[in-house]
Amino acid sequence: MKKKVLIICGITAMLLAGCTKSNIVTGGPAEPVFETQEGIVLDWGQIGDDLDEEYLNNEDYPKAVSINYSVDPDKKTIDLTLMMNAGATPEEAVAFANAVVRTINDEAAVQDFSIETSTEDSYGGFFQDYTLNLIVMPDGMMTDKSVWLVNMTIPAGSNEAIVPVEGAKVMEPTSAEEDMGEEVEESGEESQE
Repeated sequence: MKKKVLIICGITAMLLAGCTKSNIVTGGPAEPVFETQEGIVLDWGQIGDDLDEEYLNNEDYPKAVSINYSVDPDKKTIDLTLMMNAGATPEEAVAFANAVVRTINDEAAVQDFSIETSTEDSYGGFFQDYTLNLIVMPDGMMTDKSVWLVNMTIPAGSNEAIVPVEGAKVMEPTSAEEDMGEEVEESGEESQE
């Protein structure tokens, strides 16, 4: 009989505990929001860091020196200046510029899902709204336009192809840069033996 009383008391206690109002917060981990949001402000510092990490000191773009840009949201323009080592060819400048422009768009699209990513035929959704002023030049040659490799404006939404300056010439590397290249070649030859 004593066991029955204990069992009934135990069941009653469980039922009473289950019937009380719970004050437990069930927030759990935050869920990502995949819907398009209005008024997103892009983090250009993060985009700049990602560009530097992607393209500087990269064996695919060994002549890349720096990526500089300024964005004017009121005028819907972005000024992009890419610096390369002397000896960079117009073809290398165009390839570098194409890659950076598409990466700028795609990094913006990571932050704002309403921006379409770039494709082979399009610079992407960001450049549908923003005009691009693009310069690619040898490092330190800001005042000498005669050695610039790319200098053009691409109107918003045009997806106009990036082309080198007509008659663009390869600027000869300095003797220090040539010595550095020779050192790299020599060390490469030694490591092959």
